[in-house]
Amino acid sequence: MIRVLFSSAGRRVALINCFRAAARELRVDLEVMAVDASPDWSPACQVADRHFAVPRCTDPTFVGSVMDICSRHRVDLIIPTIDTELAVYSLGKDLFAGIKTAVLVGNPDFIRFARDKEETVAILREKGIPTPHTATYRQAAEEIDSLSYPVILKPRAGSCSVGITVAHSAEDFRGAMVEHDQYLVQELCTGREFTVNCFFDHGCVSCVPHFRKFVRAGEVCFAQTERVPGFKDIGDRIGEIFPDFYGPLCFQGFEKEGEVRIFEVNARFGGGYPICDYAGGTFARWILQKICGMIPDYHNDWHEGVRMLRYDEAVFTGAG
Repeated sequence: MIRVLFSSAGRRVALINCFRAAARELRVDLEVMAVDASPDWSPACQVADRHFAVPRCTDPTFVGSVMDICSRHRVDLIIPTIDTELAVYSLGKDLFAGIKTAVLVGNPDFIRFARDKEETVAILREKGIPTPHTATYRQAAEEIDSLSYPVILKPRAGSCSVGITVAHSAEDFRGAMVEHDQYLVQELCTGREFTVNCFFDHGCVSCVPHFRKFVRAGEVCFAQTERVPGFKDIGDRIGEIFPDFYGPLCFQGFEKEGEVRIFEVNARFGGGYPICDYAGGTFARWILQKICGMIPDYHNDWHEGVRMLRYDEAVFTGAG
């Protein structure tokens, strides 16, 4: 029996289903657990084998609450799913190891690199990875009349496109209602937008880009896998920068006339991971193989041209 706990499970039903399908293929007996601040309102908690309520990850009792669940139910692996909990789990990784629960999260330096968009761009640019021109709000404000508009104003620790605004002119920039110290100003990229799902184990072992045809509330709805060599090169370079990182991440970027640039790295499963899994980038399978002591059958031989067309579905609870 392998027990996997999805943290801040929310709506991650498709991610849970990927792990269940991988377990069936491997003939592994998998028990899925899920925690959330409001499990009664979480579809993923409703489809899990067990679910539990925990405080929000910003609460000082969060780690202790999750550890108690893991200890009582002998959880083998925790899979964090949202950016705000990554640092908490990274700092508490040794505590969980003490109760024999692994956490699928990078070390604090890696999480800081991914979480702070200013640091992300600085490190990528230092390593020669192409990124859009980026400045702090205050730096950009000093050149407000000479900026090349339009520009994006974005939270340096944001996610899911929350808080992003576009300034088409100096007047827009001056009128933007943002927290100056918490915002970056970035060149507006053009071209086709991609999310690239990567898996790392002593380097980038698989890299699966998908074109984001339609996005809603920061999460991709319509997508198609496509081989873009420049993105695999970036995955390999990230693996060189952080050679000890193990697990999934996704980065976002643009492709135009064969040239690629990236503007964000997420140190976790991306919301669009199911298309990667369906296309043959079976990260869930490799994680379960590792837990079970098998040798993961890593490869980068996935299918191009796979489409994901998401639609709304419902989970019902209570009397019918």
